[in-house]
Amino acid sequence: MTTLSLHAWTVEDYHRIVASGVLADSECELLRGTIVDMPPEGAEHAHRCETTARYLERLFGEGWWSRQGKPITMPDSEPQPDIAIVREQDYSDRYPRPEEVRLIVEYAFSTQAKDTGIKRDLYAEAGISNYLVVDLKQAKVIHYSNPSNGRYESEQTFFSGLIQIGTVQIEVQRLLRS
Repeated sequence: MTTLSLHAWTVEDYHRIVASGVLADSECELLRGTIVDMPPEGAEHAHRCETTARYLERLFGEGWWSRQGKPITMPDSEPQPDIAIVREQDYSDRYPRPEEVRLIVEYAFSTQAKDTGIKRDLYAEAGISNYLVVDLKQAKVIHYSNPSNGRYESEQTFFSGLIQIGTVQIEVQRLLRS
């Protein structure tokens, strides 16, 4: 049996491919040098992301913005998280980098394996301090925090209550029922 070797794309390659228009009709993201298709967004997912982004922007307040489905640039990846809370500044000539991200939220209905696997690992390796996976099938929120040596040292599962991120308290039920 022949083993196939995949070409690993750089972030710069990926930007050139996107700029060329080849992926114009595709929803995809770059993960560890591989261009990965993203599933289509359903109405419930879109609604929850929109209302949660507004809620989080109010909670984090002045100096922070929410970005929905927009890239975060990392060394070999450019994931497009459902929501990223980023430092408020001009991103017209580049995407935010990990050090400018306060929180990433992924809503998972059919993407739990990707969100709690490769994406969790990417965010930990990049030093993203807080990552939430809102699992809509199991009605729970997983909070990953304290990245160290490429992995999150803390993983907490919430079905209710509050998640504390610095001085910000996030209502779990608000994430699950937004």
